[in-house]
Amino acid sequence: TGLDLKVKEDSAVQVGAETGRVIDVSGHTVGHIAFYFPGSAALFSADSLMALGCGRLFEGTPEMMWESLSKMAALPPETMVYSGHEYTASNAKFALTVEPKNPELQKRAEEIAAKRTKDEPTVPVSLETELKTNPFLRASNSVVKEALGMVHAADSSVFARIREMKDAF
Repeated sequence: TGLDLKVKEDSAVQVGAETGRVIDVSGHTVGHIAFYFPGSAALFSADSLMALGCGRLFEGTPEMMWESLSKMAALPPETMVYSGHEYTASNAKFALTVEPKNPELQKRAEEIAAKRTKDEPTVPVSLETELKTNPFLRASNSVVKEALGMVHAADSSVFARIREMKDAF
């Protein structure tokens, strides 16, 4: 029982034949971690990055979470994201309030609704898809900044605004 392996940013972890690395993704909580396995292009993001969303900020700051999301966004686009929760349908509804004219998001929302109607999962999802449709990963995008009236704001401030909007959604 208890902790048997203490890890930190870039610690190696072995699961079966796969070797991965720890990514510090503080924000949802301080010390929150994700596991990235480059050999299988898999990111286990826990409660940090989710399909079309991200975790609430219980202990961390918006700046922490933006930095964490940016680390994950920098992984190869073919990386498959395995999140800790299946909130994709409700996240899609919110995402459309941020970027209602994003055609890729519109198409994805339809696909998600169809999958959930059949009780099919919507995760994992490719990082490439998330980069095109997840409003939390798009806080640096000029279209998103303009839609929020934050054209000259720091990316972390835009992220913070999107998180506030989602918290009130």
